[in-house]
Amino acid sequence: MNVNFENIEIANVDAGGGLTYHYDGLPFTGTIVEYNNNGVLIGEFITKNGSKEGRIALYYNNAQIMDEHFGKDNRLYGIYKEWDENGNLLSEVDCGPQP
Repeated sequence: MNVNFENIEIANVDAGGGLTYHYDGLPFTGTIVEYNNNGVLIGEFITKNGSKEGRIALYYNNAQIMDEHFGKDNRLYGIYKEWDENGNLLSEVDCGPQP
């Protein structure tokens, strides 16, 4: 299920120090998406029981991906990648296995 960030309530801080996200009064499990004023996707992340868990991606206003990383329990894992506005890969860092 995808929900626009505008419809999400930031509820509190989880045990790991990260924010928790609620939808319709309950901890949200699904993908939260955010768009700029022109309707272009600028961010998306997956949550489980209100906490970020899985893929997190940010995009430039031209819809080109800016960075992609993975997180669980407020810790990065997997490959963290960054691109420039033209889609050229700038960096790639191995953050280790999933916690």
